[in-house]
Amino acid sequence: MNIKQLFNVAILSGLAVGAVSCKKNSSTDTNTPSTGPVYALGVGVTTSTATTNYVLQTTDLMNGTISLTNNGILQDGYRDYAFGGGKFYSIGGLGITDVNTLSLDASDKLTTKTGLTFELPNNELIDADGTGKTMVGVSIPTGPTVGTDAKFYTVDVATNTAASKVSVPVNSIYPSNKDWVFHTGLQIRGNQAFETFYPVSATTYATQNTDTNYVAIYSYPGFVKQKVIKDTRTGPSGAFNTRSGLFKTESGDLYAVSTSSYANGYSQSTKPGGILKIAAGATDFDATYFFNTDAAANGGKIAHAIYIGNGKLFAQMTNKVPTLADRWGDGYLRLAIVDLNAKTITPVTNSPVFSGNGGRSFAALLDNGKVYCAVTVNGVLNIYQTDIATATATKGATLQGTFLGGIARMK
Repeated sequence: MNIKQLFNVAILSGLAVGAVSCKKNSSTDTNTPSTGPVYALGVGVTTSTATTNYVLQTTDLMNGTISLTNNGILQDGYRDYAFGGGKFYSIGGLGITDVNTLSLDASDKLTTKTGLTFELPNNELIDADGTGKTMVGVSIPTGPTVGTDAKFYTVDVATNTAASKVSVPVNSIYPSNKDWVFHTGLQIRGNQAFETFYPVSATTYATQNTDTNYVAIYSYPGFVKQKVIKDTRTGPSGAFNTRSGLFKTESGDLYAVSTSSYANGYSQSTKPGGILKIAAGATDFDATYFFNTDAAANGGKIAHAIYIGNGKLFAQMTNKVPTLADRWGDGYLRLAIVDLNAKTITPVTNSPVFSGNGGRSFAALLDNGKVYCAVTVNGVLNIYQTDIATATATKGATLQGTFLGGIARMK
């Protein structure tokens, strides 16, 4: 389901139910246990009337066809995905608030644990510190008629339960008489949590306030709001449901990535695409750092990204300047590696130009110096492997489905 479809569902149904709801089946995967890697994939199949979601497993991302036949666990409703502590989280949205927690059993088969439920559909779920013990989630109501408080959760991975829940009035983050807020990124650094968001009309998704980048800072794990910092060198970070607004490096530097792209749902674009920095230990934007991605060689607007270490992002970037006619299209994308320190953008050799999946977290996996993601070209969905050292992509397995919603290495 792409960004335009999500937008239409949200407006027409008030975010009640977005995708077909089906009875959940057990996996009938016939793969034998392997001494090699095992990957979990969240796959969506879209028809003219509905999108159905599955979680399946494979041991090979690069050869043949990864099929749903005898190899899929049906997920009810709309789903997004996260990974932490060896668990693959299938997270409900668009009216679905439950989480299916998948792990490997002794035979290396995916098995599902239920019981984790959020009060509102979850906006993002991350591993708090990389240890896999605590996941942190946030849920923001889709508008003031749904609720007035953002909900922050900590999840104990071992018990698969929400260990704590804290409510923060949305109006304390951004004046709700001016606009609502949509979440775009979350990072935990020491005893603080940092969140990027953008102001938006809760009824039309119009973005009439695009002159400022905002980061809300909270205590952690208490989630007491401390302050909201602002910078006018770019517009807001991230875009609708993409979760590509904020990244943390090994040293603790934070980078806020702004796109303000029509292609990702903005109704106006008044500042250049760019990246701002909050230095390690600081709680304000670094006045000496600004990376204008629009003006950079090989540049453009970063639509989707993941952090791949050593101060670099793996990104899907627009290949041309979007116009209002491109709104919600998420098109003209190419793969690129963004060096945050050197302020350079390296196009990935052999990357096709393609359209993305719109309002979704970027389904990409860093594994042993290579990044795996999925790209649709001429109606065929393929895994692409990018070697980070050479910035070169290789087409891998064909994936039976319409889009890849999540991917993780389980073993």
